[in-house]
Amino acid sequence: MRVVGMFRVSTDRQANEGASLAAQERRFTEMAEAQGWQVVATYRGSESATKAASEREVLQDVLACVRRQRPDALYVHEQSRLTRGDELEVALLMRELRDQGVKVLVAGVVRELASIDDRFMFGIQSLVDRAEADRIQERVARGRREKAKQGLKNCGPSPFGYRNPPAGSPDRGKLEIVEDKAAVVRRIFAMAAAGAGEQGIATTLNSEGVPASRGGRWVKSSVKRVLTHPAYIGVQASGCWIAEPGSRTFRFDPENPKAIVVENSHPPIVDRETWDLVHSRPKKPCNSTPRMLTGLLFANGDKMSGEWSKNTKFYRVYKSKNKPWLAAHPTEEIVWNALASLATRPEQIVSLGEESANQDRLREARRQMRDAERQELKLKSRLDRLTEMRADGDLSREAFQTKKADATEQLRLTRLRIAELSEQLVESDPGRLETAARAVQAMLEGHERLTTEQRASLVRSLVTRIDVRVSRHGEERKRDNRGRMKPGKGPVWGIQEVSFSLGVPLSQDRDSNTKGFCWGPLDRARR
Repeated sequence: MRVVGMFRVSTDRQANEGASLAAQERRFTEMAEAQGWQVVATYRGSESATKAASEREVLQDVLACVRRQRPDALYVHEQSRLTRGDELEVALLMRELRDQGVKVLVAGVVRELASIDDRFMFGIQSLVDRAEADRIQERVARGRREKAKQGLKNCGPSPFGYRNPPAGSPDRGKLEIVEDKAAVVRRIFAMAAAGAGEQGIATTLNSEGVPASRGGRWVKSSVKRVLTHPAYIGVQASGCWIAEPGSRTFRFDPENPKAIVVENSHPPIVDRETWDLVHSRPKKPCNSTPRMLTGLLFANGDKMSGEWSKNTKFYRVYKSKNKPWLAAHPTEEIVWNALASLATRPEQIVSLGEESANQDRLREARRQMRDAERQELKLKSRLDRLTEMRADGDLSREAFQTKKADATEQLRLTRLRIAELSEQLVESDPGRLETAARAVQAMLEGHERLTTEQRASLVRSLVTRIDVRVSRHGEERKRDNRGRMKPGKGPVWGIQEVSFSLGVPLSQDRDSNTKGFCWGPLDRARR
């Protein structure tokens, strides 16, 4: 009988323990010699059977061999090594083996998949294996949650600058500081607090030969990971990373229902003052002199981004084919002239919509009120939870008093914010739009003499969104016999209409460098 052998374990750790790959292969060799089997091929590896079949390399190699060599049987040490995966994928696997006429040898017991009884028993055992895998995952997840509630490290590598005590240690899970690496962490925070950027910090560390967490080079993302990890202020956070819908990226959300955040769970490397200083820094733009319309321009409803091509600046819809693109300089001139024409008379801006401006301010105040009320409910719930944890003995008296005082102070500030928003909801100033009109007119006086940077700063102060309606004109370029574009100018996109979402100056700030106005939402002006 021609046999293919498959030897698999779920983890690299299991490969060196009881049911190791070597032990499985030795058992198979002994049975093959005793039974007189002809060994066609053997495949071995470490991979989880709960992964999708397409991601299991060992299984895919075995199936390729079955299709190519047409053996009589497939040997596995246990059936769970083969059928612990998804029910549908197991059913498809059974069908393929049956269609190929391949038997399954489970530690010497023959399963004829062409037989109804054997196929029934094989299927029942696969369901049992899957249920056991689900129970294991549930127990592991429950154990990790309990560890997280105790402020212990429950999975994954330790943050740079810390180490997890070895297995068997009574302090296992409570992070310990590694002083030489912690010094690097403190230096990163010190440079960031002094105003250095993430890329600049990485460059400095690499130039001095400081190794990164895995011994490699520092990059911008690894520096950012250090600066944003709450472990460095003694906080153990679990379940805080939430997958973005339709994306492979994650965002840090400590307020989500599954998050478990325990403060003072281990010694901090960075003090809270330095952490707050670093995280209160304003975000620097990618370009020190951003283009006039970057982040503001929309063409036919699609957001446009600035691009370069052979020393030519233009705006286009990012990563989209057959979408509008506009040369930067003429587009900026058209938009600037359209904006300047709005300020010829104060009555023009006042007529943009008194009612809509009041509605926008009212809508924004109501939104902030809803957020503040939700925050108040969260803080009340947190106080109740702290009381329950103290009653159950999960918190010491000192920790309970500290956390309760912090939550109570946050609740007091939130209630003050709610009171301020309540006053804003009843305020009304009918003369505010007329003041706005005069301010816009004053800011645009002599706009022909402004530099490109001054225009960009002014536009970004006045405008929250710019919409242009564009269309194509000109003849389509033709292709030659080899499919290449023939020389010549093809159709280009032209602007037909420009509309703005402006801002209303709600208050004057004498310290501002742009005539001292803070801008809020207004209505759309079409020119």
